[in-house]
Parts: sequence; structure tokens; C-alpha cells
Amino acid sequence: MMRFRRQVTVSCAAAAAAAALWAVAGCDRGQPMPGAGAPRRVRQIGSTTVLPLAEEWRKGFNKAEPDIDISVSGGGSGTGIKALIAGTAEIANASREIEPKEVEQARAGGVEPVEHTVAYDGIAVIVHPSNPLEELSVQQISNIFSGRATDWRQVGGRGGEIQVISRDSASGTYEAFKELVVTMQGRERERDYAPAALKQTSNQAVLALCARTKTAIGYVGLGYLDDSVRALEVIPIDGEQAVAATVGEVTAGRYPVARALYCYTNGEPSGVLKQYLDWVKGPEGQAIVEELGFVPVRQK
Repeated sequence: MMRFRRQVTVSCAAAAAAAALWAVAGCDRGQPMPGAGAPRRVRQIGSTTVLPLAEEWRKGFNKAEPDIDISVSGGGSGTGIKALIAGTAEIANASREIEPKEVEQARAGGVEPVEHTVAYDGIAVIVHPSNPLEELSVQQISNIFSGRATDWRQVGGRGGEIQVISRDSASGTYEAFKELVVTMQGRERERDYAPAALKQTSNQAVLALCARTKTAIGYVGLGYLDDSVRALEVIPIDGEQAVAATVGEVTAGRYPVARALYCYTNGEPSGVLKQYLDWVKGPEGQAIVEELGFVPVRQK
């Protein structure tokens, strides 16, 4: 959405001269026309974990600033970062850190990614409510998702083939879970997801599939948990006591499967983009973080 200043009358010659100057200045690069106001829009694309937060941030921010066009869409962290690099998004929402190769691609295209931590999240390991297990260790979960344990008896369950449900590789949650659990925080770098894992495009899809599959195990962002599944307690690496997947345990730093959530911008934000991100990281935006079951930045 563009906001234009009051028009003034100019001669044909002056108008032609202005047009010529504008062509030289590079109007084809998407810069505002002389006399035009700064773009008043913010396009957010990326992580489906951040998506519900972004949607509520948009609603809350637009109550105070209804003339600023905020658009939100998902697709995964990788999709958001690609959009930032391509110039089709002002914000890339991500549930993982930007990768070095993505930084290189961005800089090659004249984009300088700047990271903004906007919330913290736990990744809950979920099973069907009928599953009798209460807890698993990071080691056991790694064995399951890497294909080393394929029957529930191998991890103390009542038996039956384990159906592994995962996010797809475009997801920041996929990358974070691989780092924190599958490779056991980098201790087993050769480990990867089992080929038999059913890859899903969103947290909602993982949740729905686990909710209707009695032998399934999957993982979702903490903010997506509901009564259709049950979250297992997790025993940390080198730990003995299982820790519940709750906001309190993430805040205290005890839950072992937790990560930061990010917004990436091209350079330091200014104008309406800065105004919006300041609001997101301020009291009103962080209240929404807490309401949706994530962990506010100010609590860390």
C-alpha cells in the first residue's frame, strides 16, 4: 500500500525532465517514485512454527496501525529465507538459524540478513494418547528417528512397529530437531532421519497424523500441543530425570529440546518495518507469544 503526497501542478517540460531523471535513478529496481511515500507494507514468509504468532501479531499491530499492510504466509523456514533473498519478503520467519550457505547466497544478491530473536519454543515429542509410554531419553528418540529402533519394545513400549512422523526438509523444526535430537547435539553427526519417516509439510499435519495413528511418534512446536496427542517427557543427554515439555521448563532451561525463533530482515530495519518489529518484541507482541504457549524473549 502506498501513501502519496498532495499532487502539485507542473509543466509538461518539468514532468518530462522528472521522468527522465527517474529512469536514470533506477525506477525498475522498485524504488519509490519521487513524491511517493515510503512503502507501508510488511510481507512475512516462512516457518510454520512462527506462523500462528505472526498471524496474531498482524491482528494486534493492525488494531493500532490499520493503514500498514501486514501479510503473513508459511511454507517453512527455508522458503522464508529464499523469499528474503529474492526481495519478495521484508521478513523471513525462521525456527532455525540462517545457514552459512544462505548468508553467502544473500550477500551475493546484495542482501545482508540481520537476525532478530522474537520468541523461544520447545519441540514436543508426541505420541497417540493410547501409547502407555510416559518418557524417553534423547538417545532413545534419536534411535527411533534414525531408524535404529523400529519396534516399540526396543524402547520399553508394549510392542508394534513404530511409525515415524517428521517435518519435511524445508522446515526449521526439521533442522532443529535433527541437531538437538537425531544427532544428539552433534555427538552423532552421521545420524540422519530414517528413510521410512513420513515427512509432513506443517506442524498441524504432524499433529493430525499422530492423533489418528496409534503406533506413531512425531514432534511439533510447543504452541501446537492439544488433547488429540500426548507429549512425552524427555530425559536429557547425560541426564537421569525426565523433563516435561512445558513453557515453564523451557523458560528454566531444563527441557532439552528447545530453540529460539527468529525474524530475519535485509539489513537493520527502518520505517514501518522497524515500527512493526519493535512492537513484536515489545510488551504487546510478547504477551501474544505467552498467550500462544511460546516463551517470551523477556523471560530468558
